[in-house]
Amino acid sequence: MGLNRMMMNSGVKVEDGSKKWSHREADNKTIAFTVPPGVKRIKVVAVVDYAENTEDYSSFYACIKNTINNKKWGEGISECEMMENINHVDIDSIVGVTPNKTYTLHFDCYYTTDGVTFSWGKAINDMTPRVEDY
Repeated sequence: MGLNRMMMNSGVKVEDGSKKWSHREADNKTIAFTVPPGVKRIKVVAVVDYAENTEDYSSFYACIKNTINNKKWGEGISECEMMENINHVDIDSIVGVTPNKTYTLHFDCYYTTDGVTFSWGKAINDMTPRVEDY
């Protein structure tokens, strides 16, 4: 089924959907995001660039944070030391949100392979949030 199907959830129609920002659009930017009606969870995904092949230490970091309360909607890192990746964590989180609320988020996600994607829908609404930002 496609992202445009409509579903009922407690009398409110919940439409599956997503919003994507490229790594350039998500590079040290503050972005206002309004949660669609009936949506109680947002899935946040970003693949962090893989750090490797450097003689010294290097790292790539990505983070999405609420500017009002500093809650992190997602955080990822990739670290390399002596030509070997020693730590790699992509962003993959479920955020509990308030329907129709506009959040002001700071994106620091230049070092992501494909940018950042927010997804929502009935199945995501049923997931347990790892971050609560109501």
